[in-house]
Amino acid sequence: MKIPWQIKLIISALLLALLIWKFPVADIIESFKKAKLSWLLLGFLLGQLVIFSQAFRWHYLLIIPSEQKPKFSVLLRYTAVGYLFNTFAPGGIGGDAYRSIALGKAHNVIAGSVASVFVARILGLLALCLLFWFALPHFEQIPKQAIWFMAATSLFLLFFCFFIAFNPFKKGKFGIFAEKLREYRKHPLRLLAAMLGSLFMQVLVVLMQFTMFKALGISVPLSLVFVVVPVTVLLTTIPLSFNGIGVREWSMLSLTAYAINSEQLLASMLLGYTIIILQAIQGGIIFLIYSHDRKTEHSGS
Repeated sequence: MKIPWQIKLIISALLLALLIWKFPVADIIESFKKAKLSWLLLGFLLGQLVIFSQAFRWHYLLIIPSEQKPKFSVLLRYTAVGYLFNTFAPGGIGGDAYRSIALGKAHNVIAGSVASVFVARILGLLALCLLFWFALPHFEQIPKQAIWFMAATSLFLLFFCFFIAFNPFKKGKFGIFAEKLREYRKHPLRLLAAMLGSLFMQVLVVLMQFTMFKALGISVPLSLVFVVVPVTVLLTTIPLSFNGIGVREWSMLSLTAYAINSEQLLASMLLGYTIIILQAIQGGIIFLIYSHDRKTEHSGS
């Protein structure tokens, strides 16, 4: 059952309203104002590396004839523009939908493009699980509920990866897509490279959150961040709220309440949204430039 985006928006609004009621907004804003610009800039630069790593991973997973394969700069452009759609489209997968379909239509490889972005998404989630389990032995103060959630999620993703590789669907439009997914069994090295790329990308995501903490003078072990961020990100993929807004804040609060001042934590998450908005603006500028170039080409012809 798919939850309408209007319901998700209401859930996010209620969760945010509860935050405003429970925590002094003035203290949150005051902490936000004290942020060090240098750490915010470092977080933004790490975000740029995330975009580059996503494009490289896409390059490895895009299994299509070489004469149809776009240049890396094209993949990078679609990836950057995807952040514009990720920010404003319900569900948090608007960027994936845009870049897979837009590239697929432009190069007549829709099935291969959608399959590559889909597999990249699954590998990214699996990489988060691996980071959690790598970091957990170094940090024991984590609720048992979070450990059980990550265990269930890890098992589900492993089973889902097996199902993707050996899916039985062969008929209809979905059959073409399913065949593209089965094709990855023939390319283990590509999958390995993409998995390593996913791990690198998720390490960057964790470090981005760490820079937001440092920007506000929050001192916590790096192992805590490597445990907390994967749980939070995976919780936000559950389609209950608008792009995870509200769920993200409450999950971080519950996982770090004993170690981080709540107002400072919420301020750090505001800083994180600042980077997301900057990435969306960057994607919008690239989108407008590319659209203008396309119009110029058509008018010239």
